[in-house]
Amino acid sequence: MSSTKYNLRIICAFFALATLALAVSCRGFFVNPTVTALTITPSTATVPLGGTTQLTAFATFNDGSTGNVTNKVTWSSNSGIVGVTSGGLLSGKSLSNTTATITATDQTISQTATASVCVEGGSNFAILPANATVTTTPNTQSYTASATAVISGVNTPNVDITPGVQWSTNNSAVTIVSGTDPAVATITQVTTQTLVVITASYTCNGVTNTFTTNLTLD
Repeated sequence: MSSTKYNLRIICAFFALATLALAVSCRGFFVNPTVTALTITPSTATVPLGGTTQLTAFATFNDGSTGNVTNKVTWSSNSGIVGVTSGGLLSGKSLSNTTATITATDQTISQTATASVCVEGGSNFAILPANATVTTTPNTQSYTASATAVISGVNTPNVDITPGVQWSTNNSAVTIVSGTDPAVATITQVTTQTLVVITASYTCNGVTNTFTTNLTLD
C-alpha cells in the first residue's frame, strides 16, 4: 500500500472519529429543559352543574422558555363535586358550599386552582317558605332557595341552590347568614306588622339572578 493511500485512510478515519465525537457532545447541549413553575388559567373556575369548563396549564422552564403543557401535566381533584380529565376539562358533578382544589403536576412542580359548581342558565328561582310570618322575638326563620336547572340538556326543577345564594334584608332587625343550607334569618327585634323583604342573589359565570320573598313580623 502506498504511503499516500495510507495517509488518506488515516485522515478519513480521523475525520470520522471527530464527527462522531462532535455528534455525541452536541447531544449533551440539547437535553430537555426542566419545569420551574406552573400557572393554571383560570385560577378560580366556575363549572356549570352538568356542564364543563376547560383549564389550561402553562409551564416556565429553566432555560427561560414557556409553553402550554395542558395535555402533559397530571390533573387531579380533591372533591367529588368537580371531576377533571387528563386534558384539564372540569365537569360539574354536584352543588356544594365548598370549593374543589384542582392540582396540576409536571415533573416535581405542582400548582393548584379552585373550582366551584353553580346552576348556569337557571329559571324559576324561588325562596321557601314564601311570605312567612314570625310572631315572637327573639326568633329564627329558615330559608332555602331553588331553581330549575338545565343539567345535561334536561330541565330539572327544584334544584337546591341555597349554598350559593347571597342573602340580605331591608331591615336591620333581621339578619340572614349566607353559605349555609338552610340559611337562617335571625329576628332580634319585632315591631308589630312590620314587613321585611328577604332578598336572594345567585350568580353563575357572571350572570346574577335576584329574587325575593316577604317576612311578616307580627
